[in-house]
Order: sequence, then C-alpha cells, then structure tokens
Amino acid sequence: MRYQLRYAAGMYWLLDIEQEGVPYKRPLSMNEVGARIWEMTEKGFTREQIVESLCGEYQAERELVESDVERFLAQLAEYGVE
Repeated sequence: MRYQLRYAAGMYWLLDIEQEGVPYKRPLSMNEVGARIWEMTEKGFTREQIVESLCGEYQAERELVESDVERFLAQLAEYGVE
C-alpha cells in the first residue's frame, strides 16, 4: 500500500511512503470527513456508496455531500493519488 493515513496534531495526514524524497512530497492534510472518504475509497467503495454512507453518518443533504466528495477526490488526483 503506497499511501497511509495517519492522525497527528489534531489532523489526518495522507503519507506517500514510497516516494523517493527528491522532490519531497508533503503529506496531504485532511479533516475527519476526508479521512472517511479516503478509507472508503481504499475499501473499494464507489462514489455513490461513499455519498450514501456519508449522508447517513452525518445527516447531511445529498447535494452538499456529492459536492464535497467530488472536491476531495479532485484534491487527491491533484496530489497524485492514482
């Protein structure tokens, strides 16, 4: 597993543990919801399953959750997570 999620200093951090070090790729910080999305992604959940799960867990409106999930997945792509 190339990426590992860690909790430190009140934040969740996604670490690329296989990086060469030059240039150094800083850990990606995220909140609790981002960490949940990451965990579900790692388990093979589809976007739809992630949205459904988060709507239930946080009692949030579907449109808001869909937007947050899409934004977070785009952030992961920018970070280079395949």
